[in-house]
Amino acid sequence: MESTAKQYETAVNNATEISQVLLDMEGGKYVLALFSELLQELLDEGNISGATSIVRKLHGAAEVPLELDALDDSNITVWIVPFSEMLGEILEEVIF
Repeated sequence: MESTAKQYETAVNNATEISQVLLDMEGGKYVLALFSELLQELLDEGNISGATSIVRKLHGAAEVPLELDALDDSNITVWIVPFSEMLGEILEEVIF
């Protein structure tokens, strides 16, 4: 099992890579904003399975490998929260 620091690094790196793929698409800012807001809403509601589904779809759309299968339920939150935060930070940088 990967350390928490390594999981955090992977989440941040994947969010960065996925953001770049989306921003390269026409209308990418809108798509990134939509997914970022949806992901944050699901996390705020405590809907980890829904948030995990969104993260899987983002990885699939950007063709970025996802290794969430190696994580158990208690570690998924540790991975998804920094992923969501990084998406939000990147979105703020490109919009403002």
